Amino acid sequence: MIGHKELFDLLKTLEIPVAYDHFDSDKNIKLPFMVYREQIPNTFRADDITYHQFFNYEIELATEIKDIVLERKIEGLLTTNKIPYDKSDEVWDNEEKIYHIFYEI
Repeated sequence: MIGHKELFDLLKTLEIPVAYDHFDSDKNIKLPFMVYREQIPNTFRADDITYHQFFNYEIELATEIKDIVLERKIEGLLTTNKIPYDKSDEVWDNEEKIYHIFYEI
């Protein structure tokens, strides 16, 4: 499984802004950008002991337009690094005029 630092370093290779969960409000971040956040972990338990936690992450890509090339780059990066993923959702935020693409790993 991949950890926070390893995931951050991997996503930075795409050369767009990346942050855990959110960017500081005082920074002027331009599209496209990505944030990632930890999801509820899966745990392996037996005999009232947690032996291992498997961490899951959600990666959110925010773009001005539907950017298929960038989406394929993200998918290729995950595949090349043997990180299984699901593209879980795509949302158009009409108020902000931003696409949000979600991947679960």
